[in-house]
Amino acid sequence: MRIIGALLLALHGCAHLVGFRAAFWPTQELLSKVQGGVLAVGHFGSQVLGIFWAGIALSYLVSAGLLLARSSSWTSVVVGASGMSLLICALFWPDARIGLYIDVALLLIVLLLSRRGGDFLARCFARELREADLPGAPPVPEMVSEQSIAELPEPVKRYLRFMGAVGRPRDWALRAHFRARFRLKPGEWLDCEALQYDTRHKVSRLFLMQLSLKRMLPVTVRDTYLSGHGSMRAKAFDLFPVVDAKGYEIDVGELVTYLNDAILLAPSLLLGPETTWHEIDATTFDVTLRDGPLSVKARVWLDQRGAPQDFSTTDRFYDTPDGKRVRTEWRTPINGWQSVDGRQIPTSATAVWHLPAGPFTYADFAMDPSEIAFNVAPS
Repeated sequence: MRIIGALLLALHGCAHLVGFRAAFWPTQELLSKVQGGVLAVGHFGSQVLGIFWAGIALSYLVSAGLLLARSSSWTSVVVGASGMSLLICALFWPDARIGLYIDVALLLIVLLLSRRGGDFLARCFARELREADLPGAPPVPEMVSEQSIAELPEPVKRYLRFMGAVGRPRDWALRAHFRARFRLKPGEWLDCEALQYDTRHKVSRLFLMQLSLKRMLPVTVRDTYLSGHGSMRAKAFDLFPVVDAKGYEIDVGELVTYLNDAILLAPSLLLGPETTWHEIDATTFDVTLRDGPLSVKARVWLDQRGAPQDFSTTDRFYDTPDGKRVRTEWRTPINGWQSVDGRQIPTSATAVWHLPAGPFTYADFAMDPSEIAFNVAPS
């Protein structure tokens, strides 16, 4: 899509050189075509317009190069060039009507290309983090030691040791970049990209994901939990609302998703008075997280090493086809683990709704340890 867009920009720029040539080798017919002969410009005016044509051509050629170079400034150049092109096409209406139509088409392509991809997602994510105004690092890091976890249930202690939480400062934030697959219903998967930030200070979670419906329409999805409230929003081109969900069910669902993030990536986020742990058996425990008036609960299954195998909660709500939100079991089975700098990171994970008709896997995340950072400021 990027190469096609650059090619169209370059071709459209070259087309404007025709106006430049005609202006400097004018005929009476050309001079009479400004506004259908209503406006007389003469030879000097024709040459001024020719320079204008050349400037537009150069702008389009520059924008094509910027697009290929993945510079975010290409959109501003195209918008400016298209504005000038629309003006001059209007002057030469109706003979230049094809150019006007092309300008409109190019502006639509700009909208399509400029609001999709990793660069756009990163800019949106940075802006969201700034607006959230989240706190930074704690003044004094707390150490997680065998003594500090001594009163926790045995399976929880074995889990924390496996995850590499013991013997290091308690985590206060994590940031992750994922490439994943997603689908709204059984059938074809859509590739997507996501950025995420979690912090235990003012328990918060920001998750931005972008996917392309029908492999063309970019949709940006925001799942957030801030100041005790969750929201789920999706916008086409990040402009036109597709989903805008709020309320108690979303609050609970976003908080339990934060709990899931912590269990699988940074368990020491949970080592505070807001969390309670309960042993079920030697390889299973329940965990409850409270944030203000909200409380969510999940069950975690471990293998003999203490590695999480699955996470299950009923504190999430599935949107049924008839528009209702129904409390439904939600699981995130883990496919394997990898050791990185003394920490354990999942190799991949899936998200599964357990519906009356059977399990429905709707998300599949690959974990690249180089794209996961701990205890970084939200800036």
